[in-house]
Amino acid sequence: MNPDKMPLVTAVIPLHNHEKYVVESIRSILNQTYRNIELIVLNDGSKDHSDEMVLTLVEECKRRFVRFEYINQKNIGLSGSLNQALAWARGAYFTGTASDDVDSPEKIELLVDALEAKGPTYAAAFGNALFIDDSGQPIRLDKDGRVSDDSKGNTYDNFLDFYTHARNLDYRGEAFGTYASLIAGNYLPAISIVARTSVVAEVGGWTQGNMLEDWEMWLKLSKKSKFLYVDKPVSLYRWHESNTMKTSRGKLRCEALVLLAGEKRFCLEHGLAETWREEYAGTLSLIMKDKNVPFSMKVSVIDFREVWSFFSWSIRRIARRVVGRIMARVSHRKWNE
Repeated sequence: MNPDKMPLVTAVIPLHNHEKYVVESIRSILNQTYRNIELIVLNDGSKDHSDEMVLTLVEECKRRFVRFEYINQKNIGLSGSLNQALAWARGAYFTGTASDDVDSPEKIELLVDALEAKGPTYAAAFGNALFIDDSGQPIRLDKDGRVSDDSKGNTYDNFLDFYTHARNLDYRGEAFGTYASLIAGNYLPAISIVARTSVVAEVGGWTQGNMLEDWEMWLKLSKKSKFLYVDKPVSLYRWHESNTMKTSRGKLRCEALVLLAGEKRFCLEHGLAETWREEYAGTLSLIMKDKNVPFSMKVSVIDFREVWSFFSWSIRRIARRVVGRIMARVSHRKWNE
């Protein structure tokens, strides 16, 4: 792409208590091969030395980027920070990097080129993300998310393989990023995306306080647009003990139940009732079995009308199966007679 015609890209680094990693994260944006970038770093109420670490790079960022902003603010949460960045953004494209993750040097160039070639029917382009540990070394995960040295068994070194291994989903095929595939669970790496800023703004940005901000955004975008997959790793995803998915698993499941409840009507109107019911029922079952989720939290997110509806639906489904088996046996006997 001609450097003089490169669309402006807004890069965002939301930061919270990542003094150990944030310099590496910012430097990965500094080292992008793509030149026309503006960067905003939002320090969302960090209690460690994150502020001092960012300040060591401020002058370098001012020289490198066409526009740069560092905001050190009280904690408003990730969704609030992303919305703040969206309001600040002037770029045609928008990309975010967690303050403990790392982008490969060609990430933005590769994904912007792909979107420019495809045109406006595609809202975003994704690459893959490789797993690294606390010290930045490559790692593999087993099916349960435990770090494993077994490179020959069922282990995974990248985000998409890990999050689709239990599903009948070919992420390299046409199902990639479709609403139908996403309502059955998120599998897209937020670190490995470049999206059209206007499309993100059109769907209203992120919901304040929502812990599943990525999944909700993909669902909103996939209702109106397509996602493009570029089959290359473009980022490094740090897998460590303070990952939100590890420390807040029960709460995330409760958030998922609420999110799914909000998607019910759309699913019913678009032929996805069965998929929705299975996902909702599965999430509800996990919440009820999770001893770490307080009873008060369970009660607060469960719609008991849905519970009764699922009970009735399950009974009807079992009855249909039983009747089907009986009729099959009757037909078999008549045929033999």
